[in-house]
Amino acid sequence: MGLRDTIRNLRPESPGRDKCSIELQHRSPRGACHHNQVAAVQVTEQSLQVWRALPAEIRHDPSMASFQMENERIHGSSAGGSDDEDEEGYEEVDMKNVSRIQDEPGSSYAGSDFLDIKTRPGDENATDDEATTHSDHEPANGPGNAKSQARRIHHKSKRSKEQRQRDKLWKRGGLLVFWLLAAVVLISVGEKHLLEKTIDVPMGEQGKFFKLHQKPTGDFRLKIHGAFRELSTLDAPENETLSFGFLTVQPQVSTYIGENHSQVFQDILPAWRLPLLSEEELLQRAPAVATNRTYLMSQELSGILAEKDSEFRLHIFSDVEADLAIVLNYNPLIVNARTGSILAGLILLIFYALLVWELFERTFVAMICSILSVTALACFNDRPNMDEIIQWMDMELLTLLFCMMLLILILTETGVFDYLAVFCFEISGGKIWPMIYSLCLVTCVVSSVLDNMTTVLLLTPVAIRLCEVMQLDPLPVVMGIIVHANIGGALTPIGDPISIIVSTNHFIVDNDVTFPTFVAHTFPGVILAVIQSCVYLRLFYHNIDALRLNEPKEMSELRREMKVWQRALNAVASCSKDAQLVRGTLQSKIKQLKRTIRRLQKGVGSSEVYTNTLDELKQKYPIKNKTLLLQSAGALLFVIVCFFIQSVPHWRTLPLGWVALLGVILLLIILNRDDMEHLMHRVEWTTLLFFAAMFVMMECVERLGIFSCISELTEHVILSVGKSHRLAMAIFMILWMSALASSILDSIPVAAIMVKLVTSLVAKPSLGLPLQPLVWALTLGASMGGNGTLYGASANVIAAGIAEQHGYKLSFTRYLRTVFPMMLAQITLMTVYLLVAHVVFQWH
Repeated sequence: MGLRDTIRNLRPESPGRDKCSIELQHRSPRGACHHNQVAAVQVTEQSLQVWRALPAEIRHDPSMASFQMENERIHGSSAGGSDDEDEEGYEEVDMKNVSRIQDEPGSSYAGSDFLDIKTRPGDENATDDEATTHSDHEPANGPGNAKSQARRIHHKSKRSKEQRQRDKLWKRGGLLVFWLLAAVVLISVGEKHLLEKTIDVPMGEQGKFFKLHQKPTGDFRLKIHGAFRELSTLDAPENETLSFGFLTVQPQVSTYIGENHSQVFQDILPAWRLPLLSEEELLQRAPAVATNRTYLMSQELSGILAEKDSEFRLHIFSDVEADLAIVLNYNPLIVNARTGSILAGLILLIFYALLVWELFERTFVAMICSILSVTALACFNDRPNMDEIIQWMDMELLTLLFCMMLLILILTETGVFDYLAVFCFEISGGKIWPMIYSLCLVTCVVSSVLDNMTTVLLLTPVAIRLCEVMQLDPLPVVMGIIVHANIGGALTPIGDPISIIVSTNHFIVDNDVTFPTFVAHTFPGVILAVIQSCVYLRLFYHNIDALRLNEPKEMSELRREMKVWQRALNAVASCSKDAQLVRGTLQSKIKQLKRTIRRLQKGVGSSEVYTNTLDELKQKYPIKNKTLLLQSAGALLFVIVCFFIQSVPHWRTLPLGWVALLGVILLLIILNRDDMEHLMHRVEWTTLLFFAAMFVMMECVERLGIFSCISELTEHVILSVGKSHRLAMAIFMILWMSALASSILDSIPVAAIMVKLVTSLVAKPSLGLPLQPLVWALTLGASMGGNGTLYGASANVIAAGIAEQHGYKLSFTRYLRTVFPMMLAQITLMTVYLLVAHVVFQWH
């Protein structure tokens, strides 16, 4: 058989087509010529025959112009390759395969005009290798198959509907059981009203004897407010000369001895020594500092207190030449530390399990777990009263968030966020990764001077709008903003609540941890973390298509066209030099399409497209209301300036919540708006309610003793190693314990507890631990550990709430899968940095 007969058999209308079935999927492109060599080869009649066998969509492409011109020169415009002939021949394509391929979105030839040239005449049921095999007794398209398929779909939908109904019943039943348990416990157990008494302590060892009428029935806690130093000297050497005095609290229990049963008070429990401020004037004018101590109930003490006539009192005295006034809180029964820690762990496990499975909305989950934690305290007769619960909600933080939400909502009406999105698109050149990196770096810088919650409130709407402009999925960019907001907050003492807690501690301030010192030691760690996070994001999203919300129509058309050309290339055999000429032209076209797709994946396809897109965006998203923008920007500037002023310790006179409230009231007075109800409807009340419920749950968890267990475990591990390796172990434990605890718990209470542990460890001369390395370990660990989960830091929840308000829900599992490995790598990097800086080079 000659070449002419072979080409005829390849054509769909050829009578010899039933003798030559072309296996398109398994044809290997052997002997393909480079496209640069195509122009040098003369177009022959044999190559024109191969060209005429191609579909019209391929033949009439500009890249095949040389073949078309040569064909018209030799045979005229209507010879051999007319559209009518092509359409007539391709009417024999198997319609089963056409419908199947077009229905499959992932098919290589979906939407293609060049679908299948394999079907033999008379073989209506023939399919290619990808077709589904059907029963010999039932045609694939017969009515029996349709009925059975419909019956299977009906049964499947019926089963899924029944399963959903069962799931709803299970959830409702579980919630009713929980409600019944909580209602019974909370109704039967009243609120605990703790003894709170102001006591005057006269000078001298005689001091004051204070009788406690309610004897402790288990572990009990004493809490005292007074002019104390913020350090513990329980382990201070007795022969060391100290420049300050002490307040001593000695619990005493009465016993009866002798034949006359005379009452004698014994010091069964250890004394509690509290260091006082050194100067007498400070003792009278210094603000009160709260400190507490928990006493464990021993069997000996329990037996003595069980006697009917026994009494329990406190002997309080000082060694300073002045009378003192203190406020005493007495809690006669607290939850056992081990039992409470187990209960707290179960509550946190339930909380995160419900969030991971997404059985309920996160706000409802927080409410359920907060009520469950209060119920757990009530089971141990430690039910908090309503005043305590309101105090736990942290109304200052909620006021700050509420006011900043109002400011952002009013700013949104000006169109400034759309305008900023277009500006970021312009400076990034329309490229995806430069845009993402610029947003992350801006977030890190802004978060170092503003608190990270305000930062995400300002930048998250800009990022979401920019992603919509560039047709990207906003959630990866939002996660990048969250991560870099928490990283940037660790740079300065005013950038994050954790940094504020650490830097304002009196003991840390007294040991020369100043603003420049803080920045100098955290700056290398922040730089390393930013580099690591940018590299991680690039590697995690190495497939640029994972960042796209929906593939642009232009790119999908290019992919479809490339698949059509690829299939045409596979259909041409490389059995002769003439066929290789056609294959070379097809391959050059495919390479050109691939280059165009790669350019579109990186951003805009060309400078001309970028310029046209930018001009279109600038016309579509201008500033809508410049007057409102100036008014809103003025109020926001007032709030930011006041934030800076209040960050200076000596100038701090007003809480941040009050500052934000003053800014919002100023803006509303200037605007004189009549649609306050509409504005209030747009506030994210669910986010505020989630914060309030989560704060209550975290306080209850702390009251159950989980934080003290973490602190005791950390201290025990540090003390278990030799003195030469104690600093390295202390850095490692403080860093990793604060990071992991901040991922599971809220990072703010973790920092508040761990800073007490750090100061107590440094205050023990027998340990010989320096302060600064532990401060940097706590700051970096708690700030970056908050990146571990979606609820590890307040900024995470705020950003997720803003994204959900825009229609993009960031799930707990997606965030955990993406960011948690990044957090572990960051903490590992911080471990290396701190050990090298402070153990090897002893920077401190």
